[in-house]
Amino acid sequence: MNTPLRLAVATLAAAASPLAFAHASLVGSFPARGQVVTGSPAEIHLSFNEHVEARYCRIKLVSDAHKNFDADRPTADKADPNGIVAAVPVLKPGVYSARWTAVGSDGHKTHGDFSFTVAQ
Repeated sequence: MNTPLRLAVATLAAAASPLAFAHASLVGSFPARGQVVTGSPAEIHLSFNEHVEARYCRIKLVSDAHKNFDADRPTADKADPNGIVAAVPVLKPGVYSARWTAVGSDGHKTHGDFSFTVAQ
């Protein structure tokens, strides 16, 4: 079998296996992406497509004025087997970016962010 054909077969085999490149990805949150919440949320909830190791996850909030607010260390969300929850400090009205890092049960680290608005 020539090299280009071997490469094509290997690529197709990897693509056929949904677990070959599976990593934890965010499927939901509270506050949700783009949501306007009245008053400061007490917690941030993140839900993933698979189980994540809460002890290795992090959530940081950044205000539209570029001020950083660290959430507490996330813990497993008792209501969501694929979720984590973290307490956050009291947030003043404004736009916040929630920047998260998660480690799936496969040990791979993923990250992302979303924004929400705190209204009075």
